[in-house]
Order: sequence, then C-alpha cells, then structure tokens
Amino acid sequence: MAWFFISNSAVPNISTVMFYYQTEVLHLEASFLGTARVIGWFSLMLGTYIYNRYLKHKKLRNILMFAHLGLAIITVLDILLVSRLHIQYGIADKYMVLWGSALADAINQFKMMPFLILSGQLCPPGIEGTLFALFMSINNLSSTLGSFLGAALTSALNISSVQFDNLALGLAVQLMGTLLPIGFLFLIPRDVTGLTSGYRPDHHFFWTGLVCIP
Repeated sequence: MAWFFISNSAVPNISTVMFYYQTEVLHLEASFLGTARVIGWFSLMLGTYIYNRYLKHKKLRNILMFAHLGLAIITVLDILLVSRLHIQYGIADKYMVLWGSALADAINQFKMMPFLILSGQLCPPGIEGTLFALFMSINNLSSTLGSFLGAALTSALNISSVQFDNLALGLAVQLMGTLLPIGFLFLIPRDVTGLTSGYRPDHHFFWTGLVCIP
C-alpha cells in the first residue's frame, strides 16, 4: 500500500493543463477528444485482458516497473507534442493525442489490477468492506495529492489555461516523478506475482468480485 501511495502522490498531475493546450493551442475539437476518451475506455478493457492473459503470473515488481516505464514513454510523447518535434516527421497532432490517451489507459490498468487483487487478499474475513474501503481511500488520497502537486507545479512555472511557455518543462518534471516510484519497488516483496500466492478459499467470493470489477 505504501508503494501504491508513493506511485500516485509523487507524480504531479497536469492533465487539466494538457486539456487546455489541446483545445486552445492545437484546436482539437470536443468531438475528437470525446472519441479519444472512448478509445481510452476500450484500452482499459484491453489492458485488463492482457493482464489476466499474460501478466498475472509475472513478478509484481517487474509488472509495476514496466508500467511506470511505459507511463514515462507516454509523458515523453506529450513533451514531443508540446515541443512540436513530431511535425518534422509528418505525424499529426490528433495521432499523438489519440495514441497517448489509449496507451496511458491500458498501462494504468496494469497498476490498478494488482492493486485491486492485493487489496482483496489482504482483507481478513469479517472486515472486507471496511478494510477495502480504507485501501481505496489511500489510493484516492494519493491521487488527490498528485493533483495538488500538479497545481503547485503549474503555479510555480506560471503555466495556465492561456500560458503554456513552460509546459514542456512541467512535463519534464512529471517525467522524473513518474520514474521516481521505480526506486521504491523494494517495498514490494520480491517473489509476489501479479496474482499473488495468498489465495484462501474463504475469500473466494470477494476475490471473484474484485476480478470482475474492471
């Protein structure tokens, strides 16, 4: 739980600023951004399938490490988008935004699935609801702290809905924050897999519910 908390709170969330950049600077239409979100939801389902099919028996440390490396690559794509470096290769803005959104949602699912499974297995019989709610509260609190950190970052760099001069620098800081949790993977037991080995029959119903949630 400590690692999941760090992995969310250490990454400044500046997605709101990116939305304004996409609409005010790139002039992407609302219908396109809506389509990108729909594709993102399909990517969530694809990420769930890939995790259950290929990753659940892999070492959890490796899954989380590659997930954050993947998210770092997505941030690099955003930096390229803001720096306009992709134009010289003939790549349209829409494709950069579309692929970035789709891949980010799929990769995030590789983090969320083991979090849900671990939360279910760590709950003793009789207090499943209370303890699972605590775990989800920790997850939501860390995400909120990441948003506050993003707000502080954009304020410090004078980034706003109409000022984007330092947006690439803000994304570079976000990139470093994305890589930071990899250094704390020692908090995850070395031999734990994406499925974990602590399954107990008396948790069967709760376990099944967790698998079905996504």
